[in-house]
Amino acid sequence: MNVMVPGDAVPTGIYVVCSDDFLLNKINGMLRVKGVIGISDAEGKFHYFIDGRKNLGRTVARIDQIVSDSTALIRAEIESGNAVAEIVKALLVYYDFDLTLIGTIAIQEIIYRMVIDKAVYFYSMRELNSIAQDILRLTYEQVERDIRYAVRKSSFDGMGIKTVIILRSLADEVFERIDKLQMQEKRKSI
Repeated sequence: MNVMVPGDAVPTGIYVVCSDDFLLNKINGMLRVKGVIGISDAEGKFHYFIDGRKNLGRTVARIDQIVSDSTALIRAEIESGNAVAEIVKALLVYYDFDLTLIGTIAIQEIIYRMVIDKAVYFYSMRELNSIAQDILRLTYEQVERDIRYAVRKSSFDGMGIKTVIILRSLADEVFERIDKLQMQEKRKSI
């Protein structure tokens, strides 16, 4: 089965390989009844099987609906990203980081990435500095020096805590604040 997605020059093929007739009949029945099957892969991306054998107009409407829903989901993710950035900024202000310092901007970007991409949370300080280096277009040494200076000017000065531990604890606080916001939203909807 080939499906033409609007704006797509190449048809998208959907193939099911199996030796079980029952499974093939079940998939075929689901497609005939619902017209669409959505599958999420390990990365969280959705792939859709759309039945376009009978009614081309209905198929186009389903594709349009999927695109519209995806667009709404992307907008929600962007808005939540903005919420994360605001939470990170508020947390840095709470711990007396000077928001005008390049090191604080680097810390803000690093924490944002640690929250958005969970794998970054476990990066070494060298890898975290590289993230800021790429974003701010500075040398590695400049980023390292600026981050140390920003930490010295904050409430963390004199505590003797490694910078990577400070960044992780700040990211943990962002996670906690996000969880609180989500709980408040759930309570409002009840």
